[in-house]
Amino acid sequence: MLRIWKLMDKKNLIKIFLLILFEATMFMLLPTLASDILNYSVVDGNPQTVWLIGIIMLILNVLALVLAFISVKMSAKESQGLGHKLRMDMFERIMAFSQEDMAKFGTSTLITRTTNDVMQIQLVTQMIIRLIILSPVIMIVSVFFAYQRESQLAWVFAITLPLILIVVGIILYFASPIFRSIQKKTDRLNKVFREGLTGIRVIRAFNTTEYEEQRFDDANIDFRNASIKANSIMAFMLPGMLLVMAVSNSLIFLNGANLISVGEMEVGNLIAFVQYGVQILNSVLQVAFLLFFLPRAQVSAERILEVIDTEPSIEDLTKEVDVLDDKEVTLAFEHVDFGFPGAERPAIEDINFSASKGETIAIIGGTGSGKTTIANLIPRLYEASKGKVRVNGVNVKNVRQEELRSKIGFAPQKALLFSGTIRSNMQYGKNDATDAEIWKALEIAQADFVKELDDLLDAKVDQGGVNFSGGQRQRLSIARTIISQPDIFVFDDTFSALDFKTDANLRKALKPITRDAITIIIAQRVNTVIDADRILVLENGKIVGEGTHQSLLAENAVYQDIVASQMKGENR
Repeated sequence: MLRIWKLMDKKNLIKIFLLILFEATMFMLLPTLASDILNYSVVDGNPQTVWLIGIIMLILNVLALVLAFISVKMSAKESQGLGHKLRMDMFERIMAFSQEDMAKFGTSTLITRTTNDVMQIQLVTQMIIRLIILSPVIMIVSVFFAYQRESQLAWVFAITLPLILIVVGIILYFASPIFRSIQKKTDRLNKVFREGLTGIRVIRAFNTTEYEEQRFDDANIDFRNASIKANSIMAFMLPGMLLVMAVSNSLIFLNGANLISVGEMEVGNLIAFVQYGVQILNSVLQVAFLLFFLPRAQVSAERILEVIDTEPSIEDLTKEVDVLDDKEVTLAFEHVDFGFPGAERPAIEDINFSASKGETIAIIGGTGSGKTTIANLIPRLYEASKGKVRVNGVNVKNVRQEELRSKIGFAPQKALLFSGTIRSNMQYGKNDATDAEIWKALEIAQADFVKELDDLLDAKVDQGGVNFSGGQRQRLSIARTIISQPDIFVFDDTFSALDFKTDANLRKALKPITRDAITIIIAQRVNTVIDADRILVLENGKIVGEGTHQSLLAENAVYQDIVASQMKGENR
């Protein structure tokens, strides 16, 4: 927590401290003035003195309220600013994560850490800025004034304060581990709920609604029981504090009454001492209440820092990086291997090929043969474990990721659209794309359906593009890639959702705009790769064939099997 709090503006914290100090001092003067009113009215009955003290009390009250308003506002601003900074730091770090880094945490826990955990930090920070300063100040000032008024009763606090600390310590000892587990249970609940939402079609298709409801119910009950247990333990805090306060007040009144009866104490002083006693115990109670939230905040801080401190597995070099040559457009894989963490064997082995300006390279193979892995290595979404991937003659590890990816247009296997409009999605490919450029890209991508929409380019796109069919999403994804006008086009099985006619028309329309670029087409259908300049045939992560459609059809057994299997499927 201390490391996170260091992110706040120290000058503003000093200002808040001074405001709270003045506020507490003014507030603590009130019991003394109230006792003076009572004493003066009883002793000499001077109404002028009473009115004067009353006006001073009113002024002090107004000033204390004004200072409290300003300090609360500044505290809220600091805590919200801290939350904003933490969310930004986490989001920037997550955006730099590789696929491997994302898998290490999991999407659900990253969402929880960026939202729920940050909110815990904000809540505790706003409370602690006020209470951690205000409560000790009130306690110290109250003890001072109470002792000044009646030193004979000060021994009461020597009994009650240790009792409060013991009660708070015991409760937190048992509650802290449970609060730590609650955050993990929140992750699990979030994960199950998210899977239920994203997989709702599959759940309905397989008629497993009851099973998913049971999964969610189990996670929900687990979270509920842990929360009830933690809050049940913390529920002892308030009665414990009230009991100690009752004991304190009883001791003060009993001993104070005896002192008044023998003329050693004035009634006003007893009332002031009781009020100071209540303020002291209230201050301790407020700190105890803060400690109610502190265990969860501490866990949240650890989880947030775990994300922020995780170094991305794919990073730009700290030394001076190379610059890609705009004139030369080449792509080369030099004996590249890649394996997923924990996998028994590499996903791809000894991948070796090159491509130059104007070439179309197609990669075909069965499921799990490593096609998508090759596609992800080009924009450095994965890091080659062995060998080199070169773009324009430069090892991609020696190029800034931003510069590298600006040269590559990537259409992923899963066509992902963002909530917004068709225009905003197209501008992901090019920020300043004009309507004419967007329409041209849509035309090449065979996305004629956009012309039939009521709002045209301003047509709404729901999250994930779920308001469009799979083929429509695919074509919009391709158009987004086209509009970026890259040096290297990478189409990762993006034609799979298209019918044969649309597929053929799209590839034909692509040829004029890819003459000065390299085109990499990942596919499973022979139709899609038949016109490529070269076809790479993959099997079990290795290149087992390379050539044109005709040469491979004549000489390569794996390619022949692929063609034969697809022809059989068509004959059926």
